Amino acid sequence: MSLVLGLGAGPITAQSLTSLAKGNNVNFATAPVRYRLVQEQLEPSYITVLGGGGNIEPLFFEANVAPHFGAGWSKWALVITSKIVLRMRNDSTHSAPIRTPSYMPRITLYWWGPFRGTSTSSEFLSFTISHHSNGQAGPFYVANTTTPNTFDGSFSTNFLELDYHRVFQLGENHGVGWVKAGVRMHVPVDEDAELRSSAGDNQYGRYRLLLSTLSRRPLPLLPRIPVVLQFDYFYILDGRFQGHRFFSADRLGASGTFNVALRTEALLGFFVNGYVGQDYYNIWYKQRLKVVRVGFSVQSITSFRSPE
Repeated sequence: MSLVLGLGAGPITAQSLTSLAKGNNVNFATAPVRYRLVQEQLEPSYITVLGGGGNIEPLFFEANVAPHFGAGWSKWALVITSKIVLRMRNDSTHSAPIRTPSYMPRITLYWWGPFRGTSTSSEFLSFTISHHSNGQAGPFYVANTTTPNTFDGSFSTNFLELDYHRVFQLGENHGVGWVKAGVRMHVPVDEDAELRSSAGDNQYGRYRLLLSTLSRRPLPLLPRIPVVLQFDYFYILDGRFQGHRFFSADRLGASGTFNVALRTEALLGFFVNGYVGQDYYNIWYKQRLKVVRVGFSVQSITSFRSPE
């Protein structure tokens, strides 16, 4: 799931970033603005109010803690993200209500060198190296079964991702739009072998096609308040995947998010999100979620260097 809201700490202020959503006169071809645009599309931290409606287990909350640390130069930028996703169960039968958090650190290189850009549009590439594990060391399966051990089973995988980004102004004073398309490949390095089951019954999904669209614009009646509408899609490309045909809705994941900035200066927002697809919570991956939830998000970015 992806949720987006504004920018965080660093030499660029929240007030200056709001100008992008208002469509103010900025030149998208300059390195400082390109770096700002890179930061604009980074995911925020969030917390949901309960688990939401749908087939997800009863939760007090789901939290995504994703602080970003970045630096930008004339033709490229580097962002390191220390990400943890955790769910607190609303279930009296569990003495340890938070089980197997997802640890998902990543490092991403953004490069706009080969693209000239214009005053109202920009393009760049990104390359990501990411890890995903749950910090457990137990057997992958429940004893004498082929059911994943969601209590203390080990889950670990790593992936590479290559994306193309295009950013553009949405007409005069109508905000900014993003389109991102990419591919993701999970590599057999420090990975649980069960995730690459040759029969495909327990495969996590090694190859994925990715597509995202995002628009950030001022609220019509309250132009000082930016709103974000984002859609994210993925499709699992493995020849064999949990018994599903290659063209199957069960390989598709989709997420839609509407986010309103409650306080631009604090980069605090309220969101509504709907998600259908493979559960993204580590070893729970064989579950297919259909959920709608609400919550709050806040952006955290520390920038050590900005291009001049």
